[in-house]
Amino acid sequence: MSSIGIVGTGISGLQLALRLQQLGIDVTVYSAQDPDQLASGRPRNFPARFGATQQREAQLGVFDWDFADAQVHRWDVAIQAGPHELTFSADLRPPSSVVDFRVYLPHLCAKFVERGGNVVVGERPITELAARHDLMVVANGDRSMRELFARDETRSVFDGPQRILCSGLYFGISEETPHSLDLFLLAGVGEILRMPFYSPQGRADVLAFEAVPGGPLEAISHVDSDADPEAFYRDVLKLLGEFAPGLRERIDTQAFSLIGPGEVAQGGITPVVRQGWASLPDGKSALAIGDAWITNDPLTAQGANLGSYTAFELADLISRASGPYDERFCRETSEQLWAHARDVVDWSAAFLGPPPPHVVGLFGKAAEDKRVAEAFVNNFNDPVTMWRTLSSPGGTESFLAEFSYTSPASTP
Repeated sequence: MSSIGIVGTGISGLQLALRLQQLGIDVTVYSAQDPDQLASGRPRNFPARFGATQQREAQLGVFDWDFADAQVHRWDVAIQAGPHELTFSADLRPPSSVVDFRVYLPHLCAKFVERGGNVVVGERPITELAARHDLMVVANGDRSMRELFARDETRSVFDGPQRILCSGLYFGISEETPHSLDLFLLAGVGEILRMPFYSPQGRADVLAFEAVPGGPLEAISHVDSDADPEAFYRDVLKLLGEFAPGLRERIDTQAFSLIGPGEVAQGGITPVVRQGWASLPDGKSALAIGDAWITNDPLTAQGANLGSYTAFELADLISRASGPYDERFCRETSEQLWAHARDVVDWSAAFLGPPPPHVVGLFGKAAEDKRVAEAFVNNFNDPVTMWRTLSSPGGTESFLAEFSYTSPASTP
């Protein structure tokens, strides 16, 4: 029987392990953290998992958050386009699932172990692990593992962060509509997002600033929330008052605070694609998925969803392989996974720049017609269709033609 080793206990590694386990393939997971460490520490990210990812989780028997406090049912979007602001709202069907990875990852890990899976805790050289298995899959984005996979210059378009982030979990923010997300797209400035989130302390809200480097939103990412909480909260509220006044009005200043010390993530992320496979000294090869392979800016909320998709695709390719898991298998498998990942990477990169006229036009139609708004927002669950829609004027025209678009104002 083939033996697969997986380095990493993020969504990619654990969903891959669970899927291989379902398929009857021997698999061992190697984790730098024990279960208590997975459930503690600072927030790693603030993922939204869309419908297709939830379907895969249901197939794995690990989806246990089908309740309102862990869901986003509606998006409210405001776009600054020149002197005007475009706004639209859209219902998300099914709602996205928003669960802190400090809750989510230990749950998946426990399910894997309950079903007989083996998790080995502690850092070990990849060469040592490779000797035990027919194939190593690296799903750990830590620097030591990332360095195994060189930057792919043909697929990486950025040399530095395109946004400087300050994202935290807060109490004291109310909603106009229950279980809704607020997104403010500010031309030349960045983005502000408010999203309900199921944290280790229950229902809270993510408040995130994505600043164009050097812009007016960046300063908050350099304020130490632990060293001077009052200054931090003051600066957050000032930015909201200037750039998202409607959201600022919904904050109870007496109750407004991070849900605990350290519940904020700050810094820059450089989007990058690395080589999807690497040769090891013993002649074996290793595959990269998840953060070891691709790092996208979180603006399009595709990281966890791409990780889940590639985990399932890879499990299928491993189970159907007729030959050895050698360099040829790894090279061909990586290219097959890239066929889907390419659209996610291209869309995520494009969204970091100023929207071209055809996309601004689509936003305008979304502001006029809820059908367009809902189709656009629900395409976050289908990045291939989303990129086909946004990548060219023709794609946008074809998307809008599906609605036989007429302005609601002129509809009898």
